[in-house]
Amino acid sequence: MSDAIPTLPIKSALNSGLPQLRIAMVTNTYPPRMGGLELHIANLAQSLSDLGHRIWVLTLASERSERMDSGIQVRTERSHLPIADVISFPSFGTTSDITRFLRDNSIDVVSTHTRFFPMSLVGLRAAHAARIPTIHTEHGSGFVATPSPIIAVGSRAVDVSMGRYVLSHADRVLAVSPQAAAFAQRLGASHAEVFYNAIAPSQYTGSVEDRPTHLVFVGRMVAGKGWDAFQDAVFALRSAGMDVTGEMIGDGAQLGAARERCEALGLSEVVKVRGRVPQEEVRVALRGSTLVNPTTLSEGFQTTLLEAIAEQGRVVTFDVPGAQLLREQGAPITVCASKTSDSLVAGLTDALSDPLPHASTDLIQEWTWPVRARQYESIAFEVINQYARH
Repeated sequence: MSDAIPTLPIKSALNSGLPQLRIAMVTNTYPPRMGGLELHIANLAQSLSDLGHRIWVLTLASERSERMDSGIQVRTERSHLPIADVISFPSFGTTSDITRFLRDNSIDVVSTHTRFFPMSLVGLRAAHAARIPTIHTEHGSGFVATPSPIIAVGSRAVDVSMGRYVLSHADRVLAVSPQAAAFAQRLGASHAEVFYNAIAPSQYTGSVEDRPTHLVFVGRMVAGKGWDAFQDAVFALRSAGMDVTGEMIGDGAQLGAARERCEALGLSEVVKVRGRVPQEEVRVALRGSTLVNPTTLSEGFQTTLLEAIAEQGRVVTFDVPGAQLLREQGAPITVCASKTSDSLVAGLTDALSDPLPHASTDLIQEWTWPVRARQYESIAFEVINQYARH
């Protein structure tokens, strides 16, 4: 399986005479809820729309609604039985409702995301009933990592049942990293094609203030994401005489604990625990800074790595999907020797003592959504043609 990023000489439907695709993205979550998965789907939807295709998003929320988001038609059905603010379930009859929707709107292909979400199974079964092909994108690189034995056992049971069914019955399986592709194949996919995550191009064109000693954490404030390791590292570096400052961005069940711990460590004056902020403010925070990424969860491909690079920043991270590849391509990434606090401090000390040069514009361009959307467009046409021949 190649790690190369394909640059496809494909013209869009908007200006090439290609047929306009009608794509339904069936997903548990979508903005305004924010996270890596939601950003991936929203950016893919918008970029495909920019290429001239019709996109619908069918998702769950606390209330039913319909709205237009920059040309994307978003339909939400009521969610039920939320678990840990991560998974919720659709109403009975949703599969039949979506099947009718797919037929009534002459949908060409259904797009689902992440094997354990109930809406992935619903989207797959509705597509089968409507005789429409499916493209499933896998975002996880392993079983759910959690300190809770109950959640660990429950999530694994879902993976080896519903998750395996989704991965083995989709017409095409994509995965956001080689690790995610390997996991999808272990779990049941006959083949998984790497479809790397991407970001929106930077909107900033001015000169960037280089501030490598400003450390930024971006992620959910939950166990395993590394917010506490970030605080420990800032404390250790300042105790060693390094004049570092910090910024923590993200919401989550442990946000209050993060603020309390920051104060207990005496870091309140130098570390801002901001909580959730708009995406454009995340990019501003990363500009010229050092992203610190001490996650021990089973990540897919974290777009914050790309965003930091695009904003002329640097990255110090545990070994996560994509980090080694980006480093080999010339990105300013330091990968810690192990997933421990001591290794994180050592990696930061090395990175701050001799900051790596910024990435080239050409490097990051290949990781942007305009490029990735043309790749998805090509895959969609191929899947539709193959489905029609069978």
